Amino acid sequence: MELALTYLSQTPMQIVIAIVFITGIVRGFAGFGSGMIIGPSTASFFGPQMALIMITVMDAIPTLTLVWSARRDVNWKEIIPVVIGYAVLAPLGIWLLVTGDATALRWFISISILMAVAILWSGWKYTGSRSNAVSFSFGGLGGFMGAAAALPGPAVLVYWLASAAKAVTVRANMIYYLFLTDLIVIVGYIFADLYTIEGIVRGLLCVPGYFIGIQIGARFFSGASDATYRRVAFLMILLAAITSLPMLDSVLSR
Repeated sequence: MELALTYLSQTPMQIVIAIVFITGIVRGFAGFGSGMIIGPSTASFFGPQMALIMITVMDAIPTLTLVWSARRDVNWKEIIPVVIGYAVLAPLGIWLLVTGDATALRWFISISILMAVAILWSGWKYTGSRSNAVSFSFGGLGGFMGAAAALPGPAVLVYWLASAAKAVTVRANMIYYLFLTDLIVIVGYIFADLYTIEGIVRGLLCVPGYFIGIQIGARFFSGASDATYRRVAFLMILLAAITSLPMLDSVLSR
């Protein structure tokens, strides 16, 4: 308890909790976005490893509410090969996280998000093959980015959103994909001995606000159109990526 109160008294932790609450709204609405928003901003205060630990802790329990509500809209034929690809390449991402340079990882996080949003917002559609091999490849890229930078979503989002699928299906697929891959990453981080008491406590402190945000976002989604779904999610993610660039640290007093 004393440790939790100490962290809560720190300005960076208070800022992160506020960011997490807003992120919860995006997560509940879009079905994705946690790593894209929380990852860069939290890494700027506590470093990439601490940020990723916090994300896996805070995302575990609240996400269960989304998993249950999206169970009727998920397409398992699309998810299974993607998740298998993720599991195969996630260890490579964990290795980069453990051995890589912190600033370089932050640049990697932010630039990857900006590229993904630019592609998605352009309206580009993927018209090529959607075989299991292709799905596996996109999942593998998601696994590498997810383990190394808490970005399991962009590669798979480009693949699924660049199709004719309805927002409700994409959202449900992303919810289940992120839930299953979170479990894979948690196991990987345990074997890599990345979890610390500080990271776990900081992550738990974010759970209440994150949970409330998810419930608010889920209610907004129920009345949204496909176009609104894309615009709101992309705008929030784009703003997070820009404000989290390492070059802005001095401007934002980080």
